[in-house]
Amino acid sequence: MKGCIVVASEKLNSLKDDKERFVAFSFAAADLLIELDDKGKICFASGAAKGITGKTAEELHGTDFTDVLDPLDQRVISYLFKNMKEGERISPVAARMKKSNVTAIVGACSLPRTHGHLYLTLNVTGLPAAQSLAVNRDDDTGLLDKNDFITLANDQLSIAAETGQDLELTLLNLSNLGDMAANVSETDMGEFLHKIGAVMRSYSFGGDSAGRIDEDKYGVLHNKSFDETLLKEKVELISNEMAPGHGVKVTPSTIDLDKGNLSSENASHALMFVINSFVAKENGDFSIENLADGLQGRMESTMNRISSLKSVFKRHDFSLVYQPIVALNTEEVHHHEVLCRFADGESPFETVTFAEEVGIILDLDLAVSKKAIDYVSSFRQKGNEHPKIAINISGHSIESDGFIDSLLSLLVTATDLHPFIGFEITESSQIKDLVRAERVIQQIRKNGIEVSLDDMGAGAASFQYIRAITVDHVKIDGAYVRDVLNNEKDAAILRCMARLCQELKIGTIAEMVETKEQAQYLKSLGVNYGQGWLFGKPQPEIITSKKKRTISMNARKKGVTLSWGS
Repeated sequence: MKGCIVVASEKLNSLKDDKERFVAFSFAAADLLIELDDKGKICFASGAAKGITGKTAEELHGTDFTDVLDPLDQRVISYLFKNMKEGERISPVAARMKKSNVTAIVGACSLPRTHGHLYLTLNVTGLPAAQSLAVNRDDDTGLLDKNDFITLANDQLSIAAETGQDLELTLLNLSNLGDMAANVSETDMGEFLHKIGAVMRSYSFGGDSAGRIDEDKYGVLHNKSFDETLLKEKVELISNEMAPGHGVKVTPSTIDLDKGNLSSENASHALMFVINSFVAKENGDFSIENLADGLQGRMESTMNRISSLKSVFKRHDFSLVYQPIVALNTEEVHHHEVLCRFADGESPFETVTFAEEVGIILDLDLAVSKKAIDYVSSFRQKGNEHPKIAINISGHSIESDGFIDSLLSLLVTATDLHPFIGFEITESSQIKDLVRAERVIQQIRKNGIEVSLDDMGAGAASFQYIRAITVDHVKIDGAYVRDVLNNEKDAAILRCMARLCQELKIGTIAEMVETKEQAQYLKSLGVNYGQGWLFGKPQPEIITSKKKRTISMNARKKGVTLSWGS
């Protein structure tokens, strides 16, 4: 009998040791342990409850676990828990806590013979590298939106290369989504989108590496060991259960994210091209298999676009619009800035940025200068007063001897128009040789042509520029003007810039002036000119007369461009 008691005691001690060992292992892997009963109520919590959920372990007891989650994650976690079978576990999923706004990785398992209880681990300190802290999500699915998904994928691309992780990107095209939506209720369609969002997140690397990149297109980052056909079958099964005969068809395309010999920059460009190409495909027919293919495709696409844009610039197949710049003390139009507009609604900013990146901005700057000068010249033929204009020139163009030679040759043919022509040097492309730039700018200015420095304060080189280059005006970046009446920091910076320019005897032009109160404040600081919707939106024509005219408030409200007063 004594021997039996000893054996029993040893077994109890062994069980106790095992229990303590398992608890130790759990805490080694997680920051918070939670047990849910068969109704989803928290019946046990231990660990950093307050720090993660915003509630103590005692406060959590008896509450629904989903109640501590952000609304966007509640249905995702509920769906995953509901579909767990005894003995199964879910892949860790990222979820944001409602009260603390902390993001944690949630793992869960359902052990045999535990009467429907679930055992959860919440981990913050060991978040996987791929975990996204972004808050921009698709409302329907809870997945990351396109921009945040691309950012996450780019970040993970770099991390994977450093850590030796083998990752793939599966892009999913869901065809027949419109037909399904037409044959189920709005509520059921919403439920379907939430379910597939939960599934994609659960299969993704780190539990939150999935995104909705278009209406019917999705992306999931995952380990190479994952079979993407499982994801295809799961999404199709859910849709067919909810809409028999009208479910979606899923076409997956998997891209190997091994960078190989690609630089980080080229790999990033290739990834962006891959995702944008996938979005552009109408029927899901997509054949890019790796980043090297993506880079090759991007290079071909880039070369085609360069050729197309050079042709557009050469033919002057773009339009110009003109936005007034007004003297704040007299409210008279001093001159108009010349702005480009391209066919098919193509973004001028994106086009100019691309042209700078690939070195064809010189062609655009020269084409705009020629077209703008011809426009000013046309007023003489009509017997009207010449308007005064300012033409944008990239800092990249200023550094080109060929461009400067062509520009000076163009100006020689229009000497009588010099008083009506000015240039704005943009800082989107940084000028490297400031000594040479100063020499070139003074060569332009000696012909009576005014030169301005654009976007003062927007870049780190602004103060180096005005120290090294003599110009007639600087344009104060609109970011400082927009909130100047409500942001004391912006106001302080504006005051300093205005005073600095006054002492250097440089004129100042404030961008993005939209209210009379802003204009009055800028005037009180000694800013000379204003540009913005208060004074007029960009217009395809400049209205002039032989008399000076003042912009009326009614005209401003309508965005009408009136005459230039010298």
